[in-house]
Amino acid sequence: MSEKRNGVLITAPIFGTGKEVVGEFTGYSCGRCQGNGYYIDPDIITERVKKMCPSCGGTGKVKAVVTIDWIPDGDLKSYFKNE
Repeated sequence: MSEKRNGVLITAPIFGTGKEVVGEFTGYSCGRCQGNGYYIDPDIITERVKKMCPSCGGTGKVKAVVTIDWIPDGDLKSYFKNE
């Protein structure tokens, strides 16, 4: 069975800190409704009533928007601590 995989290579920017949008990864089947766009309402027993999936909005697909927040990390350098 085939499996779809995407990857992101993260490299620190030259400009320092800030926010960066890496990209959008589209075409994934919704895990909540299994790509149907709906689910059967479990509260109504007498008939099969389709409810729109709240996760995918009825499309059956979801996408990931990858955003990276670059922030300072670690301890302050010793030569700045004396100031």
